[in-house]
Amino acid sequence: MSNSPSPSEDLSFLRSLAESGRDAPLMAGPYLIAGGGWFAAASLIQWLPIREFLGLAANQATIAWLVAAAGFAVHLAILIKRDRSKVENTSNRAVNAAWTAIGFGIFAFWMGTAVMAYQRGDGFLMNMISLQVLSVYGIGWLVAAAMTRQGWMKFTAFAAFATIPVLGAFVGTGHEFLIYSIALMLTAVIPGIRLSREAEAT
Repeated sequence: MSNSPSPSEDLSFLRSLAESGRDAPLMAGPYLIAGGGWFAAASLIQWLPIREFLGLAANQATIAWLVAAAGFAVHLAILIKRDRSKVENTSNRAVNAAWTAIGFGIFAFWMGTAVMAYQRGDGFLMNMISLQVLSVYGIGWLVAAAMTRQGWMKFTAFAAFATIPVLGAFVGTGHEFLIYSIALMLTAVIPGIRLSREAEAT
């Protein structure tokens, strides 16, 4: 008498694997905390009340962006080295690929905008970067929501999209730096903390 599983049992087993893969916690939390945290801090330093409190001139405060970029690069290298041996499920693989593409997209956009601003002698063009960052963050969260079917991720995505015109309306007032810092906390750092806690709980 054969003990091999029936086709229905095979199908049930595959379905349970798919469900467990879909429900597995995402591992992108620490990366979101790192990226959002470094650049939220840099943006906050540009905000006039904080800048004056720290005793920084405008050109001195802009160094915070370079510090944030360097800090994030080191932080990212440490996280990648730590997670190199971890096995990814389908959801994690797709979401991590999306966020990796987003990171490259942000960097490429930053380079292109910097070149354009230099050629035109107009540093104001650099303000477009924050709008682009929130745009692709929204895309990243929509991908994550589609892969995990978690409604709060979809809400985070549309919160990022909704912030873009608000941020655009304040560009040039000085308050855009505070708004951008808060937006990064709400769309990267806090969700990243939630993902990290969910991953630790499993």
